[in-house]
Amino acid sequence: MPSTAFASDNAAPAHPKVLEALHRANDGSAPSYGDDEVTAEASAALKQAFDSPDADVLFTFTGTAANIISLAAAARPWDEIFCSDVAHVLVDEAGGPVRLSGAQLTRLPSTDGLIAPDELERRVLGRKAVHHSQPRIVSITQSTESGRVWTAEALREFVDRAHTLGLLVHVDGARVANAVAALGVSPLEAIADADIVSVGGTKNGMLFGDAILVRRPEHFDGIRFVQKQIGHLASKHRFIAAQFTALFTDELWLHNAANANAMARRLSAGLDSLGLQLASPAESNEVFVKLDADVHTRFAESYMVHQPDLGEPVVRFVCSWATTDAEVDDALGVLDTLL
Repeated sequence: MPSTAFASDNAAPAHPKVLEALHRANDGSAPSYGDDEVTAEASAALKQAFDSPDADVLFTFTGTAANIISLAAAARPWDEIFCSDVAHVLVDEAGGPVRLSGAQLTRLPSTDGLIAPDELERRVLGRKAVHHSQPRIVSITQSTESGRVWTAEALREFVDRAHTLGLLVHVDGARVANAVAALGVSPLEAIADADIVSVGGTKNGMLFGDAILVRRPEHFDGIRFVQKQIGHLASKHRFIAAQFTALFTDELWLHNAANANAMARRLSAGLDSLGLQLASPAESNEVFVKLDADVHTRFAESYMVHQPDLGEPVVRFVCSWATTDAEVDDALGVLDTLL
């Protein structure tokens, strides 16, 4: 069977410290549905990391649920949700945000998931009449689905413009740790003044689970009902929360992300040395490279990689906390024999 080392960071194993935290959380009984000390500790860790002491924190089993809950709690059926043309909430969540909120989901042109503030403003202005869906919230991804990273300055400008236009801002942070590590800034700078953030755990060393950091709870007052309705209020809540405590102890989440990013840089440099062309700059832990279909077919005998539907022969490599130099070098060696 071909290796799944680069298929997705979802394919990576759980970090040993995460598994140790689960074992500790399994000692005895505890209150259910999040009313336990482990959940309180994890919530405090997230609020401290993102310098958001007044935030509310929810935990979910999946990143998709974190996004859907965030958007559905903000938008009413006559509202409009904006996102990029490659956003996970648009392309890879089976219409979940629309089904749960009833709101319109509008795609905005982007450069590898990075949206220009002027493009957002052009779409928002003038939509006040009763005939139009009403602009409510914009979702951006940090880092993006194309492996790009919003710089702190660019993100701050975009979020400020969105707020000026009267919009709330959601950050899909399934890989926000990779953005923080890549930028070398504080976690708060990596999300700017966003109103609500999906904080990834599954892709960064956890067995399962993601979190929602509700930085302005007054705009999401029904969010816990949405969480319950779609089945993501875990009865044994502590087993999601304990994993986050492990990640946020001694900045394990950033060390994990830094390794994934470093392996992606090593991989992208090697692909370049082989004469292959990247489809977009590799700024975090995802590498998109143009690869002929026949080469991809033969390479897939050794390594599984995803082929996104981009209208051209492009494959995606994803590095994780567990990716090693040896795996990167071996994959490059296999490609070298096929070119």
